[in-house]
Amino acid sequence: MGKSSSGGWKKSLASVLKAHNGAKLDGSVASYATQDKRSDILFAGFKELRELGYRLDTVQSFGERHLIALAKAWEARGLAPSTLQNNISIFRTFAEWIGKTGMIEKADKYVSAGAASRSSVNTEDKSWSAQGVDTAAKIAEVTARDARIGLQLELQAAFGLRAREAMQLRPHVADKGTYLAVNVGTKGGRDRVVPIDTPEKRALLDRAKTFAASKMASTSDPQKTLAQVKNHYYAVVRACGITREDGITSHGLRHGYANDRYQSLSGEASPVRGGTLAGHDRDSDRAARLAVSEELGHSREDVTTHYLGR
Repeated sequence: MGKSSSGGWKKSLASVLKAHNGAKLDGSVASYATQDKRSDILFAGFKELRELGYRLDTVQSFGERHLIALAKAWEARGLAPSTLQNNISIFRTFAEWIGKTGMIEKADKYVSAGAASRSSVNTEDKSWSAQGVDTAAKIAEVTARDARIGLQLELQAAFGLRAREAMQLRPHVADKGTYLAVNVGTKGGRDRVVPIDTPEKRALLDRAKTFAASKMASTSDPQKTLAQVKNHYYAVVRACGITREDGITSHGLRHGYANDRYQSLSGEASPVRGGTLAGHDRDSDRAARLAVSEELGHSREDVTTHYLGR
């Protein structure tokens, strides 16, 4: 197909997104993070369909057979159960947008048994230190390649940020003196605060400000779009051996923050690090879990089992 065919599906997808992406299925307003996530997954999915040989000139031609092809490709690449579920869910929403409600069924129909099933209970410490990685040395390696990406990894380790939150953090605005206000790039648009409670965190945040082009700017390159920022970020960390295949991901820094913070608050190691507080002092365990949950941007205690164990 020529450029006009490629432009056709992109134009039709942009039109569908413009009409529907601003709202959730219940009619409430979708956060910018949700809108961006949907857009990224849908554009990547339709691009992949073309690479698989499905030359849709308009996205309204999307059918269940296309989702089946995508799901098989995603599973073959080893995508995590949560990612498989999220991708299929987004395409289910898209199908409703184009008038094909009910066409896309539950995720388990499209992948191997159990591939899209995820447990929220973690049984091992997924932090970098638990994988035998010298966190400071690895971040220094990244910094030598790209100082901005190194800084963003430091922010994830120090404040428990997600990668995108670190990319979009506006350090001048987020610095509230005794705490960091995390409100850009958050999952589900859920704002939160994280304490600035050590001299090291204060020094890091002050250094982050030197990377911002203005008082309202983020830590990322102002010459790049968000999509370019994300692509560059993952290209750099992959080049430095920070991949699932290598045994660590930048999300592991968030795991490290959660477990270190739990121990700081409770006085004992988390269950995945061999602690036994949960079995002996339920009140202290619950208080620490609730605090960790809030600082990670969640609101339920049970979410912490994914980081800390049961």
